[in-house]
Amino acid sequence: MKSNRRKTYLFILCCLPACLPAAWGQTSATRDSSPQKLLSLTEAGVLAGNSDNQRPAPFIFHSSLNYALTPRLSAGLGTGVEFMKETLLPLTANLRLSFTHASKLQPFVRLMGGYLIPLESKMNAPYPRYLYYADAFGTQSSYPEGDLMAKGGWMINPSAGIVLQTKWNTGVVLSGGYRHQRLLYSAKQDYRLQVEQNRLSLTLGLIF
Repeated sequence: MKSNRRKTYLFILCCLPACLPAAWGQTSATRDSSPQKLLSLTEAGVLAGNSDNQRPAPFIFHSSLNYALTPRLSAGLGTGVEFMKETLLPLTANLRLSFTHASKLQPFVRLMGGYLIPLESKMNAPYPRYLYYADAFGTQSSYPEGDLMAKGGWMINPSAGIVLQTKWNTGVVLSGGYRHQRLLYSAKQDYRLQVEQNRLSLTLGLIF
């Protein structure tokens, strides 16, 4: 477990340099008085859920690089790390629309979706009452034997927020949204477990 955590922290450190090209692009755009085309967003936060959950507010870290299609609309790709029941690596695409441009306060909406890749292959069986065994004659309820194998799954996360621009050509970003994700697990004897989760995403970050 400690080894997996160390790998995750190293991954976070590797994501941080992704901000440097966008920051350099911001400086060049300022000097040339031309519109900025690359936007780098790094944010951290929680996925708040019901207090009855085993992890009511797991920590998440995301970094994305967007290309400005218009002064208000941008699209990009991102990655990060999420500490759910197991540690997940999200590979995402997003579309972001800002309602104002070149102002100190910039409200926006964003649609993000992608795939969650598990960084840990095994985990203890959660929610065994939802596990089922599928055969040629139908579905029969049963319980797993041993650990479950995490297979990952899809997620979608619409959100809204606001950017507070600073005098250092950097914006402070506060956002909140709705996260829906569907994760798949497997075990011996063709067991399958599909877990759907709905959570509130709350993040704070910086945009360059």
